Amino acid sequence: MRLAWEEPFGPVLPIIRANDVDEMIDIANKSNFGLQASVYTKNLDQALTVAQKLEVGTVNINGKSQRGPDVFPFLGVKDSGFGVQGIVDTLLFSTRYKGIVINN
Repeated sequence: MRLAWEEPFGPVLPIIRANDVDEMIDIANKSNFGLQASVYTKNLDQALTVAQKLEVGTVNINGKSQRGPDVFPFLGVKDSGFGVQGIVDTLLFSTRYKGIVINN
């Protein structure tokens, strides 16, 4: 399913069947991309366990992908980018720190 393995940048939802949660995690982690993932479940503990295993920058639990860097830090991994993007992070990236010590 080409749609699931390329980054379409559009409102699409490819559905891939898996036999269990571990297979689903393996399928998701085989992707070259890792911007965001969503996990839907009534079991929050299971959702957090899955979130820790997914190789993505952001995991949304019981919700869709979020907007981006104007709302919270935007994290991309794999071919989806690297590092953190956001208002504060951009300012910090553009800032050069220097320590100055004055001894009297």
